[in-house]
Amino acid sequence: MNKVSMNWLKTQCTSIMKTKQAHAYLLRNQFFQENFASSKLISFLALSQSGNLSYAQKIFNQIENPDMFIWNTMIRGYSRSPYPLESISLYSLMIQSCVVPDNFTYTFTLTACAQLKEAKFGKRLHCEIIKNGFQLDVYVLNSLIQMYANSGSFESARMLFDENSARDVVTWNVIIGAHVSGRFYEEAFDLFKKMRETKSIEPDEVTVLNMVCACAHTGNLEQGGILHSYSQEKGFEKNIHLCNAIIDMYYKCGDLGSAQILFGSMIERDILTWTSMISGLVSAGYYRESLVLFGQMQLENINPDGIILVSVLSACAHIGALDQGKYIHLLILRHKVKLDIVLETALVDMYCKCGSMDLALQVFRKIKTKNAFTWNTIIGGLAMNGHGLEALTCFEEMKREEVIPDDVTFIGLLSACGHTGLIDKGLEIFRLMKEVYDIQPRMEHYGCMVNLLCRAKLVEDALDFIKKMPIKPNEVVWATLLLGVNRVGTGGHFELAEKVGKRVIDMEPDSCGRYVSLSNVYAGANQWDVALKIRKDMKARGIDKIPGYSWIEVNGLIHQFVAGDKSHLRTKEIYMMMEEMRRRIRLAGGYLSGTGDVLFDIEEEEKENSLNFHSEKLAIALGLISTSPGSPIRIVKNLRVCNDCHSFIKIISKVFGRQIIARDRSRFHHFNQGSCSCMDFCAALSYKGNTIPLELQSAVEILRTATKMRPSD
Repeated sequence: MNKVSMNWLKTQCTSIMKTKQAHAYLLRNQFFQENFASSKLISFLALSQSGNLSYAQKIFNQIENPDMFIWNTMIRGYSRSPYPLESISLYSLMIQSCVVPDNFTYTFTLTACAQLKEAKFGKRLHCEIIKNGFQLDVYVLNSLIQMYANSGSFESARMLFDENSARDVVTWNVIIGAHVSGRFYEEAFDLFKKMRETKSIEPDEVTVLNMVCACAHTGNLEQGGILHSYSQEKGFEKNIHLCNAIIDMYYKCGDLGSAQILFGSMIERDILTWTSMISGLVSAGYYRESLVLFGQMQLENINPDGIILVSVLSACAHIGALDQGKYIHLLILRHKVKLDIVLETALVDMYCKCGSMDLALQVFRKIKTKNAFTWNTIIGGLAMNGHGLEALTCFEEMKREEVIPDDVTFIGLLSACGHTGLIDKGLEIFRLMKEVYDIQPRMEHYGCMVNLLCRAKLVEDALDFIKKMPIKPNEVVWATLLLGVNRVGTGGHFELAEKVGKRVIDMEPDSCGRYVSLSNVYAGANQWDVALKIRKDMKARGIDKIPGYSWIEVNGLIHQFVAGDKSHLRTKEIYMMMEEMRRRIRLAGGYLSGTGDVLFDIEEEEKENSLNFHSEKLAIALGLISTSPGSPIRIVKNLRVCNDCHSFIKIISKVFGRQIIARDRSRFHHFNQGSCSCMDFCAALSYKGNTIPLELQSAVEILRTATKMRPSD
């Protein structure tokens, strides 16, 4: 082959079309069987990202006597592909063809073994390597260590590393990366320290990337910051993958500021950069900010993928941003994003948590293959929205489709029964969970049962249930009982409420909610001095009160309120509407401000001076002046809706003719024409006294005999 032809061939193999032209040229001029010429075709097809391994294999099959370079190229191509087993097959065929492997052959074949986690064949190669004298080759050594580490043979990998002094930076990176991947983070830090002590070896970008990942998993912000400084000193900040990892590390270590500074300084950003930032904000609870950032990403014309959309849907779900959730659903369809079970379930979850169960069910019904997680999401969503019977119907469908329920399924079912007052059904489900599905109840299940009994005002039975639990009840279970007692009214249960209230404070002394609950107990008994003393004790201990926030979405924008908020641009209009709301309520004559709630809930609302301007009322006022008459209003609150606001919103829904959907920290309240889907908490289940109603006696007996709990100590 002449020099002109060789130079032309070197520049020709840059695309499939040009490679086909070169292939035709070689065949026409009878140069194809010259290994140098055909190797140029195979190198592009087997190793280039725009190549074609299948085409490379066809050319390879036509070569009569492929040389070592061609064999290695094909083995290498398959080792990096989704078909690494073909590398091992080619290696075996090469040996049968009496071609003696070299160090590159072993390196590429070991890479395939590492991808397949095939230690058995890897050990055979190890023996051949020693036999053929390649054990000191650093490339072969690195591939051996990687193969053993990927196959879970960490002792063999570490032994190889310790016994060989011929190490380069790749050797260190392989062993450190293996320990990080295997979650042996402390060992990875020890190895990194030893690497820094080796004068001839200096950490490179891969080393820093591995160690940053270790810092992210262990929360080692100090070491992560040092690694970031080192990467800046060495000029590694141009490595986009490393910068993405550092952003992820800062978020997981709680340093949001440093993550945002790095993000802002990056000249180039890819989809992973945006994913790291947005998922970090969502994980840290900055839901509004994550949606704003997602909007900026849209302006930069970066097409979203399924991973980032799951995070954004989660943000919408947390703050009830239904309009933005619908927009993201539209983006999925417009960009033809691949719908996998995770993304589809995230869509269902978003619609559920935005209170739009009709849309949630539409998406759910279209999912072809549903797993337990998907069923749990729709059951939990129906439960949260007060559709207990529908949740139970879904459970029956789940069984018909032969999807095995898990412990989370039964938490959703028990919650559904609790939210809608299906007491007897809840007791039956608790029995079925153990006897039919052999699922041992967790603390969450016991908490649901306590809540279920308290809703029926069966406070004594709830207490007896707690005492007989086979596991030690935690503070949440006791707090559930205390909340139940407060809802029933402490009259007749004051000593129990006082005892339980003190217990939960002892168990969780830094929780402001526990002090609030106990203060409610004393306030309910008109012991104001004691209630105020508890408030003072809480402040003396330096316990921060949880501020109450409410969110409302208007025209795709999220508005946030605190009690007495005057920071909104439309504050004057909002407070004028508040006056109009109170005027219409007075005319309706159906609402009397529950001033008893002032003391109880003032501890749950940061800077709340009165009931009149609770955050949810301000959010609803903005909704009334910003949306068309008759349209629904959706709000979200981070705390529970107090009794006064609950009564207030019921009347507002009637006098303004609006459906108001309010999600608090535990459930949805669908207000319509003066009533609420929650049945006013326990109001619909109010029984005289504490005796078990006749229709529940058999169910409770089943519970007592079937749970086989130990006697009270």
